[in-house]
Amino acid sequence: MLKVCAEQCNQCLFGKDRIVSKQRMAEILQTCRENDTYFSCHKGTIAGDDICCKGFFDTQDSQMIRIAKRLGAIEFVDPSAGIDDDGMFEPEKD
Repeated sequence: MLKVCAEQCNQCLFGKDRIVSKQRMAEILQTCRENDTYFSCHKGTIAGDDICCKGFFDTQDSQMIRIAKRLGAIEFVDPSAGIDDDGMFEPEKD
Protein backbone atom coordinates (compact mmCIF):
# COMPACT_ATOMS: atom_id res chain seq x y z
CA MET A 1 0.00 0.00 0.00
CA LEU A 2 1.35 3.44 -0.94
CA LYS A 3 0.50 6.05 1.67
CA VAL A 4 -0.19 9.51 0.23
CA CYS A 5 -0.98 12.70 2.13
CA ALA A 6 -4.69 13.39 1.98
CA GLU A 7 -3.98 17.13 1.55
CA GLN A 8 -1.00 19.35 0.87
CA CYS A 9 0.50 20.60 4.10
CA ASN A 10 1.16 24.29 4.78
CA GLN A 11 4.88 23.80 4.03
CA CYS A 12 4.47 21.55 0.98
CA LEU A 13 7.32 21.49 -1.53
CA PHE A 14 4.71 22.43 -4.14
CA GLY A 15 3.04 25.23 -2.17
CA LYS A 16 3.78 28.94 -1.92
CA ASP A 17 5.04 28.58 1.67
CA ARG A 18 7.50 25.75 0.99
CA ILE A 19 10.44 25.58 3.37
CA VAL A 20 13.13 25.18 0.70
CA SER A 21 14.33 27.39 -2.14
CA LYS A 22 13.22 26.86 -5.74
CA GLN A 23 16.74 25.66 -6.50
CA ARG A 24 16.58 23.03 -3.73
CA MET A 25 13.12 22.01 -4.94
CA ALA A 26 14.53 21.44 -8.44
CA GLU A 27 17.37 19.35 -6.97
CA ILE A 28 14.90 17.24 -4.96
CA LEU A 29 12.72 16.62 -8.01
CA GLN A 30 15.76 15.73 -10.13
CA THR A 31 16.85 13.18 -7.52
CA CYS A 32 13.33 11.70 -7.48
CA ARG A 33 13.41 11.38 -11.29
CA GLU A 34 16.89 9.84 -11.27
CA ASN A 35 15.85 7.27 -8.65
CA ASP A 36 12.34 6.82 -10.09
CA THR A 37 10.86 7.38 -6.66
CA TYR A 38 8.57 9.86 -4.94
CA PHE A 39 9.13 12.74 -2.53
CA SER A 40 8.30 11.83 1.06
CA CYS A 41 6.32 14.34 3.10
CA HIS A 42 8.56 15.81 5.80
CA LYS A 43 5.74 15.71 8.34
CA GLY A 44 5.37 12.00 7.70
CA THR A 45 9.08 11.43 8.16
CA ILE A 46 8.97 13.36 11.47
CA ALA A 47 6.26 10.94 12.57
CA GLY A 48 8.43 7.99 11.48
CA ASP A 49 6.32 7.10 8.44
CA ASP A 50 7.02 7.07 4.70
CA ILE A 51 4.19 9.05 3.09
CA CYS A 52 4.21 10.38 -0.47
CA CYS A 53 3.80 14.16 -0.66
CA LYS A 54 0.34 15.13 -1.98
CA GLY A 55 1.81 17.85 -4.20
CA PHE A 56 4.23 15.34 -5.71
CA PHE A 57 1.47 12.77 -6.19
CA ASP A 58 -0.74 15.33 -7.98
CA THR A 59 1.94 16.80 -10.27
CA GLN A 60 4.75 14.27 -10.77
CA ASP A 61 5.14 10.62 -11.65
CA SER A 62 7.20 7.62 -10.58
CA GLN A 63 7.14 3.89 -11.07
CA MET A 64 5.87 3.34 -7.52
CA ILE A 65 2.96 5.74 -8.06
CA ARG A 66 2.05 4.13 -11.40
CA ILE A 67 2.10 0.63 -9.88
CA ALA A 68 0.08 1.67 -6.83
CA LYS A 69 -2.54 3.36 -9.04
CA ARG A 70 -2.86 0.28 -11.26
CA LEU A 71 -3.27 -2.00 -8.24
CA GLY A 72 -5.65 0.35 -6.44
CA ALA A 73 -3.14 0.30 -3.58
CA ILE A 74 -3.21 3.92 -2.46
CA GLU A 75 -4.16 5.00 1.04
CA PHE A 76 -4.70 8.71 1.70
CA VAL A 77 -3.56 9.58 5.22
CA ASP A 78 -3.06 12.55 7.54
CA PRO A 79 0.71 13.02 7.95
CA SER A 80 0.34 15.29 10.96
CA ALA A 81 -1.47 12.75 13.10
CA GLY A 82 0.72 12.33 16.16
CA ILE A 83 2.66 15.58 15.69
CA ASP A 84 2.24 18.26 18.34
CA ASP A 85 2.03 22.05 17.81
CA ASP A 86 5.83 22.34 18.00
CA GLY A 87 6.28 19.88 15.14
CA MET A 88 7.45 17.07 17.40
CA PHE A 89 6.21 13.51 17.09
CA GLU A 90 4.16 12.26 20.02
CA PRO A 91 3.70 8.49 19.92
CA GLU A 92 0.33 7.12 20.92
CA LYS A 93 0.07 6.37 24.61
CA ASP A 94 -1.15 2.94 25.66
